[in-house]
Amino acid sequence: MINVESLLQNVGDLTPASVALVALAGLIIGVAPSSFPLLAVAGGLGARDGTAATGVSRLRGFCLAAGFGLGIATVDAVLGALFGYAGFAVLRVLNSAMAWVYGLLTVILVLTALMLWRVIHLKLPVLRPSARTAQSFGGAFALGLPFGLSTCPACTPLLLPVVVAATSSADPIKGAVLMGSFGLARSIPLVAAGVAASSLAHWPGAGPVMRWTERIGGGLLLAAAAWFAWQTAIYAGWAG
Repeated sequence: MINVESLLQNVGDLTPASVALVALAGLIIGVAPSSFPLLAVAGGLGARDGTAATGVSRLRGFCLAAGFGLGIATVDAVLGALFGYAGFAVLRVLNSAMAWVYGLLTVILVLTALMLWRVIHLKLPVLRPSARTAQSFGGAFALGLPFGLSTCPACTPLLLPVVVAATSSADPIKGAVLMGSFGLARSIPLVAAGVAASSLAHWPGAGPVMRWTERIGGGLLLAAAAWFAWQTAIYAGWAG
């Protein structure tokens, strides 16, 4: 990671090599422990339809996880374009809105955890996909949008050089390509988690494993929600 971080400092012109390097940074962040909340959500999306045929379930798990990841990547690309257009002024605007963003993510994670634990039952197209795959994909895409604004302390060494490169370019297209490549690459593990979860639901004896997985995943999501709640308090000025 140290070598990648040093290489990112030299990202300049928009070339295949620079895009590949930024994508590598996104992939590293996508598999980092700090990204587990996103992996848990993608896995939960893929595991919801365990009663469908194996092939259909895998395809649906792929579509839902891909929609979720594409929602995150879309926000990254839009932010990249804004960085290229308005520079660091975008960071000041985002900083003022982060309390609301982290508060929204806290609510989403708590609701997702309670649904995994079967405490509440919400009939959302994202979590209870119908046969109309496009609508399910759209619901997963919408769910991924707010998560595109989430950050983590461990991500900063790799993410900040990408943001600086997008900002210094003064080119919205370059900024969108760099940040979009970053977002797409960090979404690859999310798609893998969704497909793996949908496949696991059809293994012999997977029922007890899936139940325990959901319980553990729900607990981890609540832990992530607590972290986002703390960040909400910090950005809102309620905590130091």
